[in-house]
Amino acid sequence: MIFIVAAALIAFGWITIGNEGEEVPYVSIVELHESQDMGEQRRFRLGGLVETGSISYSADRLSVDFVMAQGDERLPIHYRGLMPDLFADSVEVIIEGEYHDDVFLADNLMTKCASRYEVE
Repeated sequence: MIFIVAAALIAFGWITIGNEGEEVPYVSIVELHESQDMGEQRRFRLGGLVETGSISYSADRLSVDFVMAQGDERLPIHYRGLMPDLFADSVEVIIEGEYHDDVFLADNLMTKCASRYEVE
């Protein structure tokens, strides 16, 4: 009986500890600033629109800087990695990464464009 209880506690511990750091909260720009003030979370996921005219590629085109808009809120983004085909001005994007020194350093960038796949 003791062996079964001990094995169950160990398995439960591995499951809860193993998943603790993997959750990335989906937040707004305002919530991002509030979370940074408390210093609780390191990684975040945000969604918004690429502000028209804000895209600036590096010389080697391996990284991009742009501004993401959520209503009246704006956030500068730096992303380094493979660029999605649909990435452009006014496209809805979802980013994931860390926020440092008033710039969001994204390591994951996804575009959303449902209208491209809708039936006419």
